[in-house]
Amino acid sequence: MKIGMMSLWNAANGASVHAELVGRAWMKAGHQLRVFSAKEHPDSRSIPKKNDDLVVRHFSVDQVTPVTRASWFDSHPLLEGDYEVFVAQNVERLPTRELLEIFPKIKEKAVTVQVVHEGRPPQDPLFYKFDWNAIVCFDERYRQYLVDFFPKEIIHIIPYPCHPLRLGDKVGARVKLGFPLNKKIVFSFGFRNKELIEVLPILEELTREQSLRYVILAYPGADNEIVADTIKGYDFVDLRESAVNTDELYTYLHASDVFLIHRESSLRYKAVLSSTVALALGSGCPILYQDSNYVELHGNEVIKYLDFKDMKGKIRALFETEYDIQPVAAYLDRNNAVRVAETFLRLFKELLEVRNHEGVA
Repeated sequence: MKIGMMSLWNAANGASVHAELVGRAWMKAGHQLRVFSAKEHPDSRSIPKKNDDLVVRHFSVDQVTPVTRASWFDSHPLLEGDYEVFVAQNVERLPTRELLEIFPKIKEKAVTVQVVHEGRPPQDPLFYKFDWNAIVCFDERYRQYLVDFFPKEIIHIIPYPCHPLRLGDKVGARVKLGFPLNKKIVFSFGFRNKELIEVLPILEELTREQSLRYVILAYPGADNEIVADTIKGYDFVDLRESAVNTDELYTYLHASDVFLIHRESSLRYKAVLSSTVALALGSGCPILYQDSNYVELHGNEVIKYLDFKDMKGKIRALFETEYDIQPVAAYLDRNNAVRVAETFLRLFKELLEVRNHEGVA
């Protein structure tokens, strides 16, 4: 099968994480993939990887509010590309005007599938002008609003993919990163690091019971000056500033005892999930996440805390007892990228069969 996918790629972004997890799984299954992506984009937050030969960067975006508009767009790669399935990830953040203009040409040669990352109805009226063969969303929360704008029969729920289980050597990872071998490691990473300031007094209380380090791996430029200034009063905090790829992230996760994500519910979006959880679960490191709508559909594969007292107690429990990896393994067995990619492929096959049948008719 020849698949063309328009999406951010090689970026610290939920659409990019999804695209790469399923895209690489499609290629491992023997299918051809061509990625149509941005050269520059406010959401890109690039991470260090080799620029894949399968990616053509043919547009730039410098505006995403109130709607996304391109500063440069070359239509030729999309019009001349050889693909029979066209997948668009997070259309609200793509150059909708330019894509819509050539969309009839795309539909002449390919079945079209939109993957919805938007947590609420987008403001851009152009979002609703596309005539997709299928729309994929991650759970019922997304579907509830999509049925108000698109035919319900074309909307399909396919779970967000997760990185497959890949356990590691804690001692070896710590040696590689220069972490102490005799201390507990609480780890956080990302680009919303200002939120982590709130947890510092709680973790400081735990240092009176347990020798620990709090490692914050911060994306470059993400409120880091504020965090760096705050942690001067906390000598147990190790702030590192770096954009890491998945292999490097997994080294940090394998070295850690707890992966802490402190993030309140989104008030702006009802339908949200955590691509960070999807990416990190496979490491086997316990994920402790503030109870919020980002993890409301997760079960015990993610440990949730209600408040700071609950957070402290659950970190203490993770330090003192052996972590049960079985709920994580069971969840990943159902939702790992390979299985999710296969579900997409079955949908593509059905769409192509309908297209071919209608063509014959």
